[in-house]
Amino acid sequence: MIIWSASSVSQKPPHRLRPFPVMFARYSQAIKFVGSERNQLSFVLVKPQPGLAVHALCARIEEHTGLRAVSGVDFAWQTVRYYIRNTGIPVNFGITIGIALIVGAVVAGQTFYIFTLENLKQFGALKAIGVTNRRIVGMILLQALTVVTIGYAMGSGIAGVFFSITLRNDPTRGLVLLWQTMTGVAVVIFLVVFLASLLSIRRVLVLEPAVVFRG
Repeated sequence: MIIWSASSVSQKPPHRLRPFPVMFARYSQAIKFVGSERNQLSFVLVKPQPGLAVHALCARIEEHTGLRAVSGVDFAWQTVRYYIRNTGIPVNFGITIGIALIVGAVVAGQTFYIFTLENLKQFGALKAIGVTNRRIVGMILLQALTVVTIGYAMGSGIAGVFFSITLRNDPTRGLVLLWQTMTGVAVVIFLVVFLASLLSIRRVLVLEPAVVFRG
């Protein structure tokens, strides 16, 4: 694919030159490389003059040429909608994420539940000396918050290092780690761990303080 740029020809080459099927050039220069047939043109990349709104420029281009003109943001969303409607990539990613969430919830829930079972006598002793259920629930949630914070920080750090290392590689060029993605992942992880910790909380709430006096 060749992208003709009508705004700039002085773009600096990438840090490391590698074969890549994209070329930026003026149309007058591009036809010297591939000929003058316009049906070989994927799209024209233009930049509005200072003070001219992008959508106003798109409307003027469509009015004078009869061709579709969209802003960079609209073009990006058109690409996203194309992949959602015409490819299986969203389904594959959705299945992968769903399995990861199920496995994570099961592992986290099992871990907290085992911790609770192994410390039933300690929880019973706390209840026997007058510690309220609310305080014990707070202790369990604090432990869950500590675990998920450490795990999220480690996972985010590893992901950030991976994206930094692969930033200039051709197969992964253009892939970036957005803050919206990090925020969404954090919300999902905290929710999964919170739901998983409910199993252990329920076990503690129904615990009788007399369990501490059993052999």
